[in-house]
Amino acid sequence: MYLDLPIEQVLRRRDTRFQLGFGNEAKEMVPKRDEYMLLPSQKGLHVLGRNEDALSAPIEVLLDIYGERLEVEPPKVRFIEGVQVQEPIMHVRLSLETRYSGEVKQVLERRGASLTEEYTRSTYCVLRYEAALADLLGLSGELASITGGSAKHWVVLSHYATVTRDPGGSAA
Repeated sequence: MYLDLPIEQVLRRRDTRFQLGFGNEAKEMVPKRDEYMLLPSQKGLHVLGRNEDALSAPIEVLLDIYGERLEVEPPKVRFIEGVQVQEPIMHVRLSLETRYSGEVKQVLERRGASLTEEYTRSTYCVLRYEAALADLLGLSGELASITGGSAKHWVVLSHYATVTRDPGGSAA
């Protein structure tokens, strides 16, 4: 269900036992966008996203409203369960200054990403990778740290592939 939204975070309101009520209330306060979907449940508000960055917009809105009363779980990758469990594989495109390319390549290599294309000019380069979403969690912050926030990146769903290792996360 919602296979085009392969990542989720669950939000809860600390000062209530009625998480479904909170979820319905919170859903009405967040603008609708194609990058994410909000699903209330007995567990709280599930924020499903196209990628990790898509989760931040609705969470920021709700943090402004609820403040410390809002409990935010870490993001989880959504898997397709069945006879063979499948995980989301993502396309990653990076645009950055050439001077950072070596360190950024090392980061992505450590994360198990496969370099599919590289375009290098004198001062800028574009790198394209393919990687399991589970291996990309936290990449935005790491890239910002390495490049001083100057790198731009895009992460989009490519396809689902059979899991051949234990990536963690939760079922879709």
